[in-house]
Amino acid sequence: MYLAAPDDSDPGAEVEADTTDAEEEPADGDTEIDIRSAEIEVVLSDLGEVLEQHFFRRLELWDAEDDVLVEASAAEDLDEERHELVLRLCYRLRWNPEEGVGEHWVDYPKTSDPDDENYDRARRPDRSMLPFIVLMPGHPLTLRPGSAFRELLNLGGDDLATALQALSSAVDSATDGLSATEAVSAVLDDVFEPVRGTLDIDADTAIADIVNFRAEGGSVAGLLRALQPALRLGSPEALPLRRHGSTTSAVLAAAEALVVASQAGAVVVCDDFGDQLDAGAAEHLARELRTACDQLWMSTRRPEAARAFRPEEMVRLSLRTSERTAHQMVPPSDKRELGVVRQLHLQLLPAMSSRAIVVFEGRHDVAALTAISQRRAGKPSPAAYGVRFVESEGHTEIVKICRLARQLGFRVIAGLDFDKPGQGADISFTDAQQVADDVIRLPERFAIEMALVHGIPRQSLLDAFTELDEQWQLGLAGMDQLNDRDLEKRLAKALHKSGVHAQYVYLLSGKAPKVAIRFLDQAVELARGTVTGPVTLTA
Repeated sequence: MYLAAPDDSDPGAEVEADTTDAEEEPADGDTEIDIRSAEIEVVLSDLGEVLEQHFFRRLELWDAEDDVLVEASAAEDLDEERHELVLRLCYRLRWNPEEGVGEHWVDYPKTSDPDDENYDRARRPDRSMLPFIVLMPGHPLTLRPGSAFRELLNLGGDDLATALQALSSAVDSATDGLSATEAVSAVLDDVFEPVRGTLDIDADTAIADIVNFRAEGGSVAGLLRALQPALRLGSPEALPLRRHGSTTSAVLAAAEALVVASQAGAVVVCDDFGDQLDAGAAEHLARELRTACDQLWMSTRRPEAARAFRPEEMVRLSLRTSERTAHQMVPPSDKRELGVVRQLHLQLLPAMSSRAIVVFEGRHDVAALTAISQRRAGKPSPAAYGVRFVESEGHTEIVKICRLARQLGFRVIAGLDFDKPGQGADISFTDAQQVADDVIRLPERFAIEMALVHGIPRQSLLDAFTELDEQWQLGLAGMDQLNDRDLEKRLAKALHKSGVHAQYVYLLSGKAPKVAIRFLDQAVELARGTVTGPVTLTA
């Protein structure tokens, strides 16, 4: 999932991606070579006076209202409020499978002609002028060249160089006397004695005077590589940062990135944010990044990090039927839609990395079916196929949640009850088919509670509900006096009122609830796309 937090007053970027297979025309007698290529085009606006002057020859006109490039226009047609100067850049990648050779570059589409293989390539010095920062994961608080912490220190100018030289001198002074100590000098004399002549060392020269020990041979860079941060966190002793755990290191790395990203006017890109952070730190630091950056593009698999962004700022990437697609929510337009958007944070964001979701009508369907899945040894869980279960509260809300999930690019299956046959049930069944990829419905006069108790041996039911009654005081006295049909109805009603669906499944022994299992399996198969619906089960 990509999260974009733009600011209207800062550099803007619009991205278009295209992956194609370009075929070279073969010469006579040559075999055709299938050249694979990919292109990503970026449109940068609000460049500022300095960048506009530098890239003047490559600037183009953009219609901000229609989000399109203005191919040609007369001066009198220009509208300062609608049109703006932009810079287009295109990243191109080509792969020749026969030669095993790849090539990639960045060019200016305005002055390039792909049909004639004539590209005006953007030079590195020009690209480096653009305010663009990529946040890369790494080890925090390290002084080695190239690290984020070192780059931040370099902003201090000569003060850092002076401090490093003082450090190197202090280390040299501390190690100067080591070779002169009796234990070390005696061994040095023994080692050098047979090779004094070979090395032209005078017999009167003390070996301790020509041998000194230096960190990494006296190299400042080597010395800095050897220095590692040590922290006093919760204990009087300073422990190496790695001993404080991976979460502490990840938090400090993200904090370093936050300082780097706070540079004004920059477009900041961060990939796989929060993978090693705990939930609270992921949400907090994502929010801090979003606030600090003029424009931020972040990819993440953590739903907590996504909470820092508005729903309309989220873009979900998916791969369906071998086609890469991007999906973005439409902002809610009325109060009814506002109510269902809360499900985005409660249920859809945690499912963001799943391929498909099944939205069940009842509140307890997910708990019951999850418990059944957990008890089936040797049978893969829905998660093994990238399928996530989501609950709703009635057939009216299930339609809204399915519509919202489709906007985000999920494969969506609606799972309906059928406990009240009639026109209303038929309308719900039809409406769900309009907003979901497929629909599955329980047998007629069945809700999830009846699916759990139907067909279970009488004694197994009595044993399970006797224990449930003792634990949860369900008021089931006299249930052993009922006939089988009335017993099922009473126990289904007791489940509905108490909500102990999962507890019942865990207590159930002997024969499994076949209707509920078929409901589970068929829903997963529909989500995987191995079967098609709509499906109404039979008891």
